[in-house]
Amino acid sequence: MSDDEFIDEYDDIYSKLCQEAQDFLIIKDIERIEKPTALEFYREYVSQNKPVIITGLLENWKAYKEWSDDYLENVMKDVEVTVSITNDGLADAVKPINENDPKSERVFCKPFEKKIKFQEYIKHSKKSSKENKNKLAYYIQYQNNSLNVEYDKLLNDIDESVIDFAKEAFGSNIDATNFWMGQDKSVSSLHQDPYENMYCVVRGTKIFTLLPPIDYPFLYKSEFPSASFVNVGCDDNDENIKLEIQIDNDPKMNIPWIPVDPTETLENNIKLGYPLIERAHPITIRVEAGEVLYLPSLYFHRVAQESNKTSNSLSTIAINYWFDMKYGINYVYFQFLKETTKYQKQIKNKNKK
Repeated sequence: MSDDEFIDEYDDIYSKLCQEAQDFLIIKDIERIEKPTALEFYREYVSQNKPVIITGLLENWKAYKEWSDDYLENVMKDVEVTVSITNDGLADAVKPINENDPKSERVFCKPFEKKIKFQEYIKHSKKSSKENKNKLAYYIQYQNNSLNVEYDKLLNDIDESVIDFAKEAFGSNIDATNFWMGQDKSVSSLHQDPYENMYCVVRGTKIFTLLPPIDYPFLYKSEFPSASFVNVGCDDNDENIKLEIQIDNDPKMNIPWIPVDPTETLENNIKLGYPLIERAHPITIRVEAGEVLYLPSLYFHRVAQESNKTSNSLSTIAINYWFDMKYGINYVYFQFLKETTKYQKQIKNKNKK
């Protein structure tokens, strides 16, 4: 079989796979259910690798009832927390190294991270919400079990027993619990995690764009030079921070990441060189305060947020629980899909030379 014949055969086989998935696997809408039993949750969602929104779980959380900015500032006060700072709200994302030149080299850019007192973060959030959209975006997204590491003063406001059914279904204990807080400008770019994720929205709205693992061949995951936002201002005081993107040299490395934004128009994605995104199956859902999203392992997701404009608390807050995924048949199939996609890409690149 020639290389061209292989590519055609692969596309044909993948089209058949997509059709099967369309009939039996790909969701077109998200279900909202009340608290299930562990057996129901496992049978209908976990074993099917199927996202679902669960309502009513957080109604008795003190966090859900009382977490205003004033309350949080009073409890946390001068506790130092890690914040991610960017020019545009996109942390950990592929972008042009020169933000003023869309055609410049594309890099994987990490945020500028800084430790500040929590009350300073609240003051900054209140200040930035009144100013124009060109100001720096501050986002609390430290993921290394951050609720227990940096926000332990808030632990009594949360009752993790509400997801005991999930622990039983997953057959494991919680691996990490993370605290998220940010304003509308902050976005997490498209990615996937090797975790079963119970994502609890405490305040505001989280907007997820979900794509099933089967969409991997359409997402152009590639390696990009590792870079970071670096403060080139005179100091780290908020008023003097000036960020620019610089390549990481210690050490130099490449990071595999997805450059595609599924919320962009198809026209824009085609201009950027990503026409295959048209074959993907994105679904955009809104997870409201008090709701919990079960996000299956390996599901691709982009996350935006929308604060409650009628309140004085303009940041969206969420708590998520990560459980290690089971490395079973789903993982094996996904690895096979990755390798065949990689091989097809290598052949296409060879034929271009």
